Amino acid sequence: MNDDEGIGTRIRRYRRYRGMSLDQAAGLAGISKPYLSRLERGERSADSRSLLNRISSALQVPVPDLTGQPYAVRGRALADTRAGVNETRLALLDPSGPLRSEQEIAAVVDGLDLLMNSCDLARQARVIPDLLRWTQQSALTLGTTAAYERAVIASYAAMFLMRNLGEFDLAWMAAEQMRAAAEKIGNPATLGFVAYAQAHALAAAGALRRAQAVALAAQAMHAAGAEGLAARGSCLLVAASTSATLGDVDDARTMVADAERLAERLDEPALIARHASFATWNVTMHRVSIEVEGGNPAAALDAARPLTEKPVRHHERMSYLWVDVGRAFKQLDRRPEAIEAFRRAERSAPLRVRLSPVVRNNVRELLDKGHRRTDGADLRGLAERCGVLTQS
Repeated sequence: MNDDEGIGTRIRRYRRYRGMSLDQAAGLAGISKPYLSRLERGERSADSRSLLNRISSALQVPVPDLTGQPYAVRGRALADTRAGVNETRLALLDPSGPLRSEQEIAAVVDGLDLLMNSCDLARQARVIPDLLRWTQQSALTLGTTAAYERAVIASYAAMFLMRNLGEFDLAWMAAEQMRAAAEKIGNPATLGFVAYAQAHALAAAGALRRAQAVALAAQAMHAAGAEGLAARGSCLLVAASTSATLGDVDDARTMVADAERLAERLDEPALIARHASFATWNVTMHRVSIEVEGGNPAAALDAARPLTEKPVRHHERMSYLWVDVGRAFKQLDRRPEAIEAFRRAERSAPLRVRLSPVVRNNVRELLDKGHRRTDGADLRGLAERCGVLTQS
């Protein structure tokens, strides 16, 4: 896949491969022929996930093929992550190898939260494959609740790493491995946590309706305590994001409001399986994303203001928020603020943001419309780091 192509170029190529006219493809996608034509020429934005989902269905092409994922390797950090992808694949297929002590495994698992929040994908790619092997071996050998819990957490980390790297099949394999370990524990909150991870993996791969069904089924479970509320609320938020991508923004808003009511019942942010957190700020971030997806940038910026003025200390989550803030500013044609928001997202999670198809598409469009602009240096630097502009 040539990741120097824009999304519009790929849409045109796949449409022609399918032997479809502009009229046919536009009709199946529920958009006008002129809109699709301008989209293919790069004159209109393909920023909306719901739009990409409709075009994907019309052309019978997975969304990752339209966005160009996974992207080609550039630089040492990306080379390290690609090596980590291969090692993760092997660890998921065959966890055999030297067995580590429970103390050593527990120490690495306990450090996963800091590692994932650091957004250092290259370091994650070096650590997680071995941890997958160790935790699986420990669970199979000891069969204790503690060993299975560590296997759940390691598989969760692998799922999100593979999703961030665009390796969606491996993300699903990790989520399934997570489920197998969680079923040995039998804790409803942990099973809800697994459903949350599965829904993320499914949605990333484009299986939106199944992702929504998995998340909604899990949030309906009556898991007890703060961890149970957090699992239910997290699943509601994934379902809300999926609804927005499917084009049902009103339904998504209802789910976010339901999740907010669950968050308000917690005295403090709750952890699921000792890792994933759920709090009112999670709800706010999803509300921002849904308003951007629904084409309501002013509402998105209003919702985001408390967190942009007083950020939470979670680099990865803040990077998602800044990306959505950048999208909102771009929708309002507030170009300098959009560029600065994308740069702030990059500072929070450099490699994850540079590999994001949403960021790459927005940066490419800003660059295409940026002739003789005074913000050119900042934008060109970001474009080069994202791999959508080759240094000359």
